[in-house]
Amino acid sequence: MMNDESCVSYQFIIHHSSFKSGCSMNLGKERREAKRISYICEVECEGAGISRLATRITDLSTSGAFIDSMTNYAHGTLLLLKFRVKGHLIETQCEVRYSLRQMGMGVRFVNMQPESLAVLEHLIDGKPLVATLQAAAPAPAGNVRYMLTGNFAIVSLFDVIQIVENNHLTGALVIAASFVEGEIQFTEGRIIGAQMAGAVGQDALIKFLDVTEGTFTFNKTEIDYPRTIQAGSNMGLMLDLLRLKDEEAAFSSLAD
Repeated sequence: MMNDESCVSYQFIIHHSSFKSGCSMNLGKERREAKRISYICEVECEGAGISRLATRITDLSTSGAFIDSMTNYAHGTLLLLKFRVKGHLIETQCEVRYSLRQMGMGVRFVNMQPESLAVLEHLIDGKPLVATLQAAAPAPAGNVRYMLTGNFAIVSLFDVIQIVENNHLTGALVIAASFVEGEIQFTEGRIIGAQMAGAVGQDALIKFLDVTEGTFTFNKTEIDYPRTIQAGSNMGLMLDLLRLKDEEAAFSSLAD
């Protein structure tokens, strides 16, 4: 999933000054102790109720990173990160230091291996890599990649849809709940279809709005799904369906 082609770096120091108002002064001081660069790459997060969350890093230092995410975690939460820098796979624990609603979270690396730290120092500070450090093998290719899995008891369907949209993913969100099973299909982050037993399109999608328990898996694929839903935006589509459900509930109560 992660490769160097998806990574972009800009060699200048940034402090996320626009984010400081949401964080305490001591956290701001902590984030400035190490040089930070703007570095964009895919990252996988595991832990805290989500077995795999695929999103991206937007700035990086040798001590931590800022992760774009609509789903944030409480201060002190421990996560496992996997991302690539210059062909090297970095796998390390981290601790959430602060969260910014609907923007992301700042994390501090914990127990990072010396080899991984050397890669970050090479990228950020220009230090030479030791000659024995070998690039990690590329991730195996495949038509289906499991990028995001979790439980609706921890993350809402709306949050998952926003994650898919923000990352412009193409594939299917497979939903398994006690009363409904099916999938929502995406192209470049846009909902283009849905299906379940006995229903397709918006008729299927509206059934998923009541899901508050069960599991989900997003499968990134190259499948060209048939379009069964026409919508200008995911947000507009979901609001229209919620409005329709409210109208149906009001009509049903009047009929009773």
